[in-house]
Amino acid sequence: MTIQTMKLSTHLKAVLLAAVLCGGAEAAIENFSFADTRGASLGGAVSASVDDAAAGLINPAALGFMARQTAGDLDNNGLGEQKFGWNIVDIGASASLTGDLGDYLEILGNIDFDNFDAAQLKQPGNVSSLISLAGVLGAVGDKDTILVNANAGTAVQVGNFAIGVRTFGQVGGWLNDVDLARLGLSYAISELTTDLRDAFISESFVPGSYVLKSLTGDQQQKLRDAFTSAGDLLDEDVIKYLDSKVTELIEDGKIGSGQIQGAVDTLASIIENSDGVGDLLLDNQTSIVGRGFGAVEVPMSYGYAIDDNLSLGMTAKAMFGRVFGTQVWAFNDSNTDIVQDTLDSSNDSFALGFDLAAMYRIPKWQFALIGHNLNKPRFDGYNQTVMLNGVPTEVHVPDVVLDPQVTIGAAWYPVKRFMLAADYELLETGTILNNYDEQRLSFGTELDLTLLALRLGTYKNMAESDYGWVLTGGVGFNLWALSVDIGAAISIDDTVVYDGTEYPRTARLHAGIGLDF
Repeated sequence: MTIQTMKLSTHLKAVLLAAVLCGGAEAAIENFSFADTRGASLGGAVSASVDDAAAGLINPAALGFMARQTAGDLDNNGLGEQKFGWNIVDIGASASLTGDLGDYLEILGNIDFDNFDAAQLKQPGNVSSLISLAGVLGAVGDKDTILVNANAGTAVQVGNFAIGVRTFGQVGGWLNDVDLARLGLSYAISELTTDLRDAFISESFVPGSYVLKSLTGDQQQKLRDAFTSAGDLLDEDVIKYLDSKVTELIEDGKIGSGQIQGAVDTLASIIENSDGVGDLLLDNQTSIVGRGFGAVEVPMSYGYAIDDNLSLGMTAKAMFGRVFGTQVWAFNDSNTDIVQDTLDSSNDSFALGFDLAAMYRIPKWQFALIGHNLNKPRFDGYNQTVMLNGVPTEVHVPDVVLDPQVTIGAAWYPVKRFMLAADYELLETGTILNNYDEQRLSFGTELDLTLLALRLGTYKNMAESDYGWVLTGGVGFNLWALSVDIGAAISIDDTVVYDGTEYPRTARLHAGIGLDF
């Protein structure tokens, strides 16, 4: 028997990765607290402590205190000494696996799809692979995604003014609406029943002494009904055997108990659609969505100190954005052409963005209130025509809107060269992924040893309760006016397993070089 799984192997996995790498409407797209390496090293807790040319993007109100003589001990972090700054280059990138995509890729990566042939399915372990496949297809959803962010830029600060050039982007992909109605085996269902019996005989499975453990009564009946509708009767020995394989997969950590229903539903659909005639997968509508957005912006910022305690600031940004993406059918023979089309498929548009900020300080304390993208800059999507089995099919790539975000922050300087800070984003903002939002709570600390600055931080996405804290850290090397900064981040106790190796769910890397006078 053949489930046409060679197509599944070559298309579902390869196309998913291709769509992610080459490819929502409302989107945060970027986080300004991670616009420079110092901020990223502090977990994003930098809105009240920014002290260089990055202030134009992070908190333009800080510019008002720069190059300003301040009476007393109000100048907690030396802003008055900052007359000129040039962040020569600052680059960063991050990647996150959301949902359970890492687990699903692990399962798919360990399946040998050749083992679903009639001569092979009866061999030990191959029925487990079929159940695992059904579990993945039954459980994967649009929260199981890959999300990649990247940014690079330069900025110059002269007194209370700053100007810069920055490029940033975000790409992601997800499996869209698994089509269970067109998953079927291309041979008679009676052969499957025979193979299942032969499989448990080859594994020395003894049904008479086995007690059902994992499948509920309703799930058992679902499988019986599927075989009956396909023209065969399923005896209790096969039900017990399938239960034993599900139990093994749970005990081995290959599927979770919450995935059993999805596996049963998918397996039942495969059985019900198996009649030994035709190739249903060629008409299967399971698709993979790729979405991406990239932009080049020119921010121009000004800060004005009302007095030694309070400063206001604003940033106006000219933004040139590119929206791109596609929808790829996982079992379609022309996927390679669609992916290639995606690389050349995009729409460019122009928008303006506006930020407003306030900063208040007293000895040892600084506070910030910042609103980014308050006018919700919008970049136009487009319609794309692709060929699906020779039929022109229209795919809509939606507009990208940069959600406004309001951030409050505080920084405490118990001594001149030591700082503790916290930031909180008041709003949930979307990403280019469906049903995945961001709202960060951040904490950071910095110890300035003159020639060396040590930074540590952590943040958590409060909008998604399933994800844990991310640990951040970095160092800054200061050689007179020249500074070199390096920062990184990894998830804490929040990992995914692929090919037997654990990886952090989220990882970041940043680096920057600057001059300050």
